[in-house]
Amino acid sequence: MAELLKRAWILLEQNRFQEAINTLHDYLGEYSNDVEALYMLAVCYLESERYQDAHNIIEAALAIDPGDSRLHYLKARYMMDQKKYKDAELHISDAIAIDPTVPTYYATWSQLLLFQKKFQEALTKAEEGLSFNPEDETCLNLRSHALFNLDQKEAAFEGLYEALEHNPENAYTHANIGWKTLEAGNHNKALEHFREALRKDPNSQWAKMGMAQAMKAKYWLYRLYLKYSFFMSRQGGRRQWFIIGGVYLASRLLGELSIWLQVILFVIIASTWLITPISNLFLRMNPYGKFLLTKNDLNTAAYVGLLLATSVVCGITYAFTDQDFLLTACVYAAMMMIPMGSMNVPESKKGKNILKGITALTAMAAVYGIIATAQFNSIDIFAFWLPFILLFIYQVVTNILISRES
Repeated sequence: MAELLKRAWILLEQNRFQEAINTLHDYLGEYSNDVEALYMLAVCYLESERYQDAHNIIEAALAIDPGDSRLHYLKARYMMDQKKYKDAELHISDAIAIDPTVPTYYATWSQLLLFQKKFQEALTKAEEGLSFNPEDETCLNLRSHALFNLDQKEAAFEGLYEALEHNPENAYTHANIGWKTLEAGNHNKALEHFREALRKDPNSQWAKMGMAQAMKAKYWLYRLYLKYSFFMSRQGGRRQWFIIGGVYLASRLLGELSIWLQVILFVIIASTWLITPISNLFLRMNPYGKFLLTKNDLNTAAYVGLLLATSVVCGITYAFTDQDFLLTACVYAAMMMIPMGSMNVPESKKGKNILKGITALTAMAAVYGIIATAQFNSIDIFAFWLPFILLFIYQVVTNILISRES
């Protein structure tokens, strides 16, 4: 039976998780209380994103051996994946209390703090991990991430290149250098690091995401959006709402002065919702870029492209026919690009479903508005404004969902 456990380790190291799970189940059928096997099984489930199964195995293993620090570490990882960061901190602190010399535990705590945008505390935890192993690559990467967000960019890059010296084959470090170089504004150099990361690990999603962003950054408008996006990502949830509220108040004040200033501000705000799906549309047409997009990205780009084409065709046709329903269709098609282009932004399935529901209601209201306009041969005020009211609700709900996840 020991051979089964050894085989499971090999499969786990090769990322062949389902085969490892099957092998471990065979082993546990004979030795159900083997904590080592339960630990490995929980790791397989976590890596396979089968979180409930992982949680059940972790709890069973902790009931057998509550003094195994690795199990508390896995519980922290599970809680982190569920975005229960406070609970995750409690469990990782338990792991460290049992075995305070494992750099991985401090790296996990540092990552938890980074998710909560507590950059100084994250830096402290990463450095605590490095005190036990100055060459730990994960701690070096997280330390650099914290330093970058604390505006100590030179020290951040020094740390990343130091990590690369220890292990030039580490795809994760190459990808991190690419992201930080992209954030610093050098998309061409970032592309080089993302290419290197993908050469070393063709399946790295972190590198693929970065490569896609760097390719889109060749357009100056998208570079401006990236600067805004990186800036907002460094802000806490409350500060993000303060900024959004400030922009809204500014639009009202500017509107009192000039309608054109208000229009310009509206275009800027709308662009933050549309620039990602529209840039994905261009990337989708790139023979190489399309392979960097997820299935959701490809579908969203197609939806937005179809709506954009519909809006343009209806607008041109209206100019020649003077039919009000075509003008309404032109406006609604352009408006629907916002929810259709962003309804998959939340990470949680529940968040996605909420936005899809509001999007469906908005689309039905838009269809009703077009039909009402065509029927009466004039624009119905209530029918015309209803989709915009729903769009406003959509944007508020989206910001709430994103701020809760950030």
